[in-house]
Amino acid sequence: MTAKHTKSKYVFRPYDPIHPEYFSKEKDRLKKFIGEAVLIEHIGSTSIPGMGGKGIIDIAVAANSKNDLSNVSSKLIAAGYYFDPDDGTDERWFHGRKVSDEERYHIHLTFKGSKDWIEITSFRDYLITHPEDFERYAEIKMKAAKLSNQDAKTYMKIKEPVILEIIGKATKK
Repeated sequence: MTAKHTKSKYVFRPYDPIHPEYFSKEKDRLKKFIGEAVLIEHIGSTSIPGMGGKGIIDIAVAANSKNDLSNVSSKLIAAGYYFDPDDGTDERWFHGRKVSDEERYHIHLTFKGSKDWIEITSFRDYLITHPEDFERYAEIKMKAAKLSNQDAKTYMKIKEPVILEIIGKATKK
């Protein structure tokens, strides 16, 4: 198991156009370990042109079914990702990998058609096409980075109301 990144995690950096290239390179690398059968999509702030954030490349991976999560997780670990059982749910498993201070990856492993898959991809797609909510989300991310004092729970608590509202709009809840 690889050690987790310990530098300041909750920061707000300007968008970097290198992010799609990092994702593409990592997607190709992941396919060698987990195969073509799974879905691999760029999500999170680095997938939204112009959105600032922590600069971590978030990747959604969808196994074929919930029963396949353990198998795909094992392949991610073989690819150099650590598994964090405390960050995620029973339907969304979290994995991470740090290449350098500038190149870090988080994998959100779920399964095709899961509520998590629908929400995380819909959230991204909605922000790309709705500039007002794009701006609101960017502002709350900056505020959370500034006020969280590097505490994950505080960071998420600040962002959560806006995230849930946007997910509701994106999924028409």
